[in-house]
Amino acid sequence: DSFLFALSFSSLSDCGSRPAMQTASRIVGGSEASRGEFPWQVSLRENNEHFCGAAILTEKWLVSAAHWTTSLRGSDGSAVKMDISQIIPHPSYNADTADYDVAVLELKKPVTFTKYIQPVCLPDAGHHFPTSKKCLISGWGNSDLALAMVKPEFLQKATVELLDQNLCSSLYSHVLTDRMMCAGYLEGKVDSCQGDSGGPLVCQEPSGRFFLAGIVSWGIGCAEARRPGVYTRVTKLRDWILDAISAFPTSIAHTVPPVHFRTNSNMVSAKEVNTTTGATPTTLPAPAASRPVAAAGPQGMSTHSGCTLAGRVAGIGSNIGFIPPLT
Repeated sequence: DSFLFALSFSSLSDCGSRPAMQTASRIVGGSEASRGEFPWQVSLRENNEHFCGAAILTEKWLVSAAHWTTSLRGSDGSAVKMDISQIIPHPSYNADTADYDVAVLELKKPVTFTKYIQPVCLPDAGHHFPTSKKCLISGWGNSDLALAMVKPEFLQKATVELLDQNLCSSLYSHVLTDRMMCAGYLEGKVDSCQGDSGGPLVCQEPSGRFFLAGIVSWGIGCAEARRPGVYTRVTKLRDWILDAISAFPTSIAHTVPPVHFRTNSNMVSAKEVNTTTGATPTTLPAPAASRPVAAAGPQGMSTHSGCTLAGRVAGIGSNIGFIPPLT
């Protein structure tokens, strides 16, 4: 079966920008995203039902978590549906520990970037996102813990804080690896949730561009105190991502250094890719372990069950993140 995705279009060849935004889910504790606010967001669906998120890297490549096996569809004037030709999970992905939880997805045809569909920027491997930095998560995952099966019609967003690695590791009995990072609040209340898995955790740099810092991976519960969301740390797997897509030369991923990208001489070109991927609509990253368990995780944790289906469709670029009612 092929995958389809609906994405939001943004503009030009730049990454991490939001050209459709005129001002500078419910993710649990979040709010509705504005139209064009997350142009790199993608919704993956199975049988027209959203189950996971992804982000646009190039006109032909998406990046998501490795713990899911299915996908999504979208619609409306600014949405686009595309088939996915192949999914490449990290060869070292471990379903028991959720380590190396990353995968790249190739589109059958390149997507056209527009105001509502744009790629997110990949940070340099050595870039450091500081502790306590406020970043954003987005998606269509569960937004009400009391209504576990209800997903929002509109893309949701929330601000989360990057947490100290040692602190987070202690909260999770020291099962975190260097390829994992935590974001949220010790008091809980704001978090990604079921259906947000695979979605992006983005941080805005002084340049104004947004960089992919993490990918929703796992957790315990949703928005629970002392149980922050756990994300795949992109800087640690960035080289593999570029190697994977460069095995199919055609396009270049946007790997602008967060700090030095202001001048052309400082722009780092990603290795050539087989195809480029278009930006997609806003999607929320969700800790896998917090939802129904798809694969057993460390110490009773699990990956988001919402990403355990075998994906077929991806939605990119729907206006203000709207996903049509299931039929």
